[in-house]
Amino acid sequence: MKKLVLLSLFLPLCLNAQLFNYKDYWKNRRPYSDYWQQDVHYTIDAIIDDDKDEITGEETLEYFNNSPDALTKVYFHLYQNAFQPGSYAHALNEVNKEVSHFGQYEAQKMGTLITEFKVNDVVVSYKIDNTLLIADLPVALASGASVVFKIKFKTYWDNGSMRRRFKTFKPDGVNKHFDGVHWYPRICVYDRKFGWTTDQHLGKEFYGDYGVFDVNLTFPSNYIVEATGKLMNENIVLPNDLRNKIDINNYSKPATDKSQKSVAGRVPTGYTYTIPRDGVKTWKYHAENVHDFAFTADPTYRIGESQWNGVRCIALAQEQNAAYWYPTANFIAKVIEVYSTDIGMYGYPKIVAADARDGMEYPMLTLDGGNWPGHQYVIAHEIGHNWFYGMIGNNETYRAMLDEGFTQFLTSWSIKKINNIPMHANSYDEQAVYNGYLNDAINHNDATLNTHSDDFSSALGHGGGYRHVYYKTATMLYNLQYVLGDELFLNSMTHYFNKWKFAHPYPEDFRQSIIEYSKVDLNWFFDQWMETTKSLDYKIVNFKKLKNKSNDGKFYYAITLKRKGDMQMPIDLSISDKNGKKYEYLIPNTYFAKNDGRTVLKTWIGWGLLNKTYTDTIALDDKLLSIEIDSSNRLADIYRLDNVMKKHKYKLPYKVNFNKGFAPVSSFNHQNFTWQPDLWFNAVDGVKAGINTHFEYAKVKHVLDFTIWYNTGLGAEKQYDIDVRDPFSYKLVYRNLVGHNAYIFWDTRFLDGLFYDNLGFEKSFGKNKMVFRYKNISMPKSKSVYWPYSENVNRENKTNSSINIDYQRNYKYKHGNGIINSTLRGNGLSKDFAYGSWKVEVINHNHIGKLDIHTRWFFQHIEGSSIPEEVMLNLAGANMEDLLESKFTRSRGFIPQEWLGYGTSTNHFQMVG
Repeated sequence: MKKLVLLSLFLPLCLNAQLFNYKDYWKNRRPYSDYWQQDVHYTIDAIIDDDKDEITGEETLEYFNNSPDALTKVYFHLYQNAFQPGSYAHALNEVNKEVSHFGQYEAQKMGTLITEFKVNDVVVSYKIDNTLLIADLPVALASGASVVFKIKFKTYWDNGSMRRRFKTFKPDGVNKHFDGVHWYPRICVYDRKFGWTTDQHLGKEFYGDYGVFDVNLTFPSNYIVEATGKLMNENIVLPNDLRNKIDINNYSKPATDKSQKSVAGRVPTGYTYTIPRDGVKTWKYHAENVHDFAFTADPTYRIGESQWNGVRCIALAQEQNAAYWYPTANFIAKVIEVYSTDIGMYGYPKIVAADARDGMEYPMLTLDGGNWPGHQYVIAHEIGHNWFYGMIGNNETYRAMLDEGFTQFLTSWSIKKINNIPMHANSYDEQAVYNGYLNDAINHNDATLNTHSDDFSSALGHGGGYRHVYYKTATMLYNLQYVLGDELFLNSMTHYFNKWKFAHPYPEDFRQSIIEYSKVDLNWFFDQWMETTKSLDYKIVNFKKLKNKSNDGKFYYAITLKRKGDMQMPIDLSISDKNGKKYEYLIPNTYFAKNDGRTVLKTWIGWGLLNKTYTDTIALDDKLLSIEIDSSNRLADIYRLDNVMKKHKYKLPYKVNFNKGFAPVSSFNHQNFTWQPDLWFNAVDGVKAGINTHFEYAKVKHVLDFTIWYNTGLGAEKQYDIDVRDPFSYKLVYRNLVGHNAYIFWDTRFLDGLFYDNLGFEKSFGKNKMVFRYKNISMPKSKSVYWPYSENVNRENKTNSSINIDYQRNYKYKHGNGIINSTLRGNGLSKDFAYGSWKVEVINHNHIGKLDIHTRWFFQHIEGSSIPEEVMLNLAGANMEDLLESKFTRSRGFIPQEWLGYGTSTNHFQMVG
């Protein structure tokens, strides 16, 4: 009996050793001596019915308890149960006033159904709470022991409105495409930090145990399948004859004529092939050191392949797109090379990028969209996840920053390297990384990174600040590079990757790993970036020439800087003298200084209210010409307008463009200036020839739009001569962010016979906005000729001035959304008119089935002894004050005069109010 007991204890250990003897198994490379994580071995047989859109599966899971604890319960994820009525994800949609539509299976709560659940061949009862299966183990699972679960299940594809990755569609209108992700009962992670991690699935992130997957996928024979792991029977399911017929090379050829519309120098051949449907095929996959298994299948998939360092790099394109995926496999290989060389070696035998109308990552498999060259970004990003998600198995449900943000950083890194873009001071980083963070940070509206991925405000999609797990994290990593210097940063990142490869780190493990390798106290850095919403804002105050007491021929200057933001960082200073010589300085904020050849100035110790300003002395060979903070553009300063100074004036450069009809790209590294000609016409001025100019910084600071016209008189009606006509007109609109969702503004014009001013302050509070403004509308003498609505000369030489308080509220409800606008108005400084008013407007957009119903309710009450006619209501359409805001209706000539005329009657032309 004793021998039998010993054998029963020894046998699981032997099986464990056989299963987990692959390269980089975690027990052979623990991050620290007493680290542990659980092991899993999934064996799944799945039959896919493409008529019923269902998977019938049998799963055997060997689960090895490497923890020091005895386990009495077990939890499994049933992710597809999130997309059904009454689910937690549905409740989240409901509270956000999002309408959810359910497919036929979803409406019946048929996501993943369990038909049998056994523990060591004993049927065990269980309960299901939406996306979690919970069961008591018949016998506690001791530390070092293992258990076998056998589960029979069905999982159903459906096409409800809730966002999910497990989906089916017809890319060509005929053939069905299937993405099989999060489709099988997956055991929850029991880890060293939390024990069981039992988050309900709300549509975002995932967390799984590393181990071995052996999966058989049975499809109708016309499907081409790819999945996590090595295809074990490739010669059977994808024989050479079939492989050659569906090779991506068949679908394009070199372009021979410059007039041909080519992609990467190639044009489509018109080749097509249909795979016969004559039974079924079983695709057998084996994967090691992975924490999930996903597949994609499509009868129209066509294959391109390259390789790097023994890694198969596979591009799967739908046949209709195959000609435009020809370069993709080679691009995949380049991405793998960059990440492996710079961050750490890829640990799997293959990587697949599949044409699947998506952007999602799984071990060895990425689901992507688009065609060459536009899909380079999404492919580089999703492949990057195989480093920071795939091989670094962090709990992304708890903290998404460690995979999404790190991958966003990698995406920019690889695109720059592959396309020979400079690594520093480039515009690509600005658009791919920085602006996503800085556009919110300048408005003090970013998010704390150490936040649960389902707890960012609304928690839907990328809203509520969730996008900052991408952009703020990636910006943080570039700023860490700025602090440490290029070489130490990259070596520290490689150390983190190698230390935690195929293990489960948390944010504190990343912090410690970087500090451990760099030997630099960076707690101040990580505390600011990960635990707060502090922002970076430095300013060059001035530089002052000092007397040279040593008579050494040098030019001495006292340089003064100011820290306006709450975040502190070291400062790189680039200085030029009048002879063109450049000097590079570093102002450390601790007693560490990066080793990049800069002259180190005295340390600036300061945070909060401590030492807001800094002054030190430098010596130059000639007079100081210019000074700049961080010429590499990595420091995430939210306001660089005061970071560059030349001859004692701030000189952040302008980027001048002709306006081609779309807004300039937001930038924090230069000011935007656009211009365009502007032509218009009215019956009094005739043709108005003008020029429009637009200035802005980061789209929210010092936004100035100015147009000036010369009124030529060409085409003007004869009775309007030069004595009546204005020779010039102008319009100027200024807007500037001054606080969190707070702006000052000024709109001033002399245009179409009116002087107009509207200036004030606006502030938004969530769904509410308040505006306080002063408004003037004046009509100089003899200018009523411009007025298209009345011949009332009593309006001339009078000013309608008013103080206005506007309130606006946006709201959502189950089948629509709406907005309330309200204005309270009183007399301003002018005594030409005396009145007060209150106006309320309610606009609703209702979506009922396929119907869109739009409604507008309006109320206005005016009292006074003298009321300007432009504020009074017309019987139909907008009042005159609203009509003045449109260039089509504010003056005579654009609309035939006989069509106009309002007040107590209607006419042919109506502008909606």
